[in-house]
Amino acid sequence: MMGPAEYAAAFKGSAIKRAKLWMMQRNACVVLGNIGTEEDLAVLEAMGQHEQEIVREHAAWAVRLLRG
Repeated sequence: MMGPAEYAAAFKGSAIKRAKLWMMQRNACVVLGNIGTEEDLAVLEAMGQHEQEIVREHAAWAVRLLRG
């Protein structure tokens, strides 16, 4: 998982930096909910502890989908 410092360094000078890290993490949860596998459950469960409620909600949604 990428932290705020790694995110800032990776996208320094890039237009993508306008998106906050938590926004990208929320989007990743949506992607994994749609095309993920059981191998992605550990990451999604970790995102279930995220400080942003919207990320937690999307992670829980994705977990429910992957567990059927």
